[in-house]
Amino acid sequence: MPPFIGLTAALTRFQTALACPKQTQQAVLADILHRNRDCAFGREHRFAELKDYGDFARALPVRRYEDFSPSIEQIAAGRSGILTAEAISHFEETGGSSGGAKLIPYTDGLYAAFRRAVLPWLADLQRQRPQALAGQLFFVISPLTRSRDKTEGGIPIGSGNDLDYFGRETGAALAEKTLFLPELLAAQTAEEWQFHCARLLLSAENLSFISVWSPSILLPILQTMQERQDGLLAEIHEPRRRAVLSRALSAAQPDTRLIWPQLDTVSCWDSHTAAAPAALLRQKLPHVWIQGKGLLSTEAVSSIPFSDGLHPILAVDSHFYEFADERDIYPAWALQNGRDYRLIVTTQGGLYRYDTGDRVCIRSMENSIPRLEFVGRDSLTSDLCGEKLTEAFVRRAMLRTSPGLPDHALLQGVNAAPPYYRLILSDGHPASDTGLTTALDNALGENPQYAYARRIGQLAPPQCARTADLQQYAAALFRADQRLALRKTPLLLPPADA
Repeated sequence: MPPFIGLTAALTRFQTALACPKQTQQAVLADILHRNRDCAFGREHRFAELKDYGDFARALPVRRYEDFSPSIEQIAAGRSGILTAEAISHFEETGGSSGGAKLIPYTDGLYAAFRRAVLPWLADLQRQRPQALAGQLFFVISPLTRSRDKTEGGIPIGSGNDLDYFGRETGAALAEKTLFLPELLAAQTAEEWQFHCARLLLSAENLSFISVWSPSILLPILQTMQERQDGLLAEIHEPRRRAVLSRALSAAQPDTRLIWPQLDTVSCWDSHTAAAPAALLRQKLPHVWIQGKGLLSTEAVSSIPFSDGLHPILAVDSHFYEFADERDIYPAWALQNGRDYRLIVTTQGGLYRYDTGDRVCIRSMENSIPRLEFVGRDSLTSDLCGEKLTEAFVRRAMLRTSPGLPDHALLQGVNAAPPYYRLILSDGHPASDTGLTTALDNALGENPQYAYARRIGQLAPPQCARTADLQQYAAALFRADQRLALRKTPLLLPPADA
């Protein structure tokens, strides 16, 4: 099939950027500084006087979200020209802060930076696997629920259309092939959402491509197809299609090749905590290529799958990237193969030297361009399927659940199907297990990604386990994780297998 509108030009631009990565990164940084020299943050940090990367690194400290929070609150209240000279079009909401929810400002320039990564990814996918985009498409990108629709200053939260990430022309072309069901936007239980998704996907005989954040979004939908096949088949009104689905779903292991003979590619996370569910997805879709997503977050796009490399490549002309280890901070062109780094980004949305907390390992250096693998979070943050619960947020949630609970409990993610959180409680705590887990579930729901994952069944409800000695329980983990051994017992433990 011919390329979608805009993909050929985007691929050519990206290949040009890959040919001169150092110059590309320097140009990205210079452009961000030039465009924002007259905003409040740019004036405060003398952007107009910064001539190169060295000046930039000396003038600005590395920051976390909490350092930007006062400025973002001003923007949310309606003030302009704070972090960017460009107008804020909307906010996106994500997890990962001590308060549970982070507002990330979006500008047209930030959207353009995302497009400089996602369009080359799509172009390369179509080049490598021509059938992937030949049929119908299914995307799950942004959470369907947010804590509110607008900020107090009237700025929208959410763009209203996930295909905006692809640009107007490409997005419109994709929309013509993308599956959509109005019921998916309605407030509903996880079971209802999974049923509607299953019905939509089963109706799509020509489905060729699925894109979801996590494989744990798709696995419960596949399970729903088998467990509720009678009700789903009743919704399929074309006799021939219904007969095919009945035969495919009646097997002990549903015949997904028969259900979707044209399904070529599923794009989802496949590393770190997503590795096990991605492996399970490969078993359930043996005829489909499972493509790892690279490192893509609400704040920034950092790497994309590209060409035939085993690991995603740096999105070299999207944002400006730095990498920190225990000794120093380095630009993207000065990294060592095989080393682990913490990722720092400077974006067109007003996040300057922003510490993402993501740890990556450099798997190869091609023409001074890193191919990198996400290997976890730097801080004690739990991220089973995108929720990014911080230890500070978990402490607040525990205190809301029961005063004094942080002194008698730990929280641990469990890699199961679906994953869930285990509240590890000391034997002497008097509260009922069921009451605590229900209240904790509600408190953790202040994190919008957690609430979304629970709503669609991507996360199962918390469970409770008792132990006689919390310190002894944690000590076994300390031996496996030397980072933990160097500090006091945390409330939030590394994930465990079921």
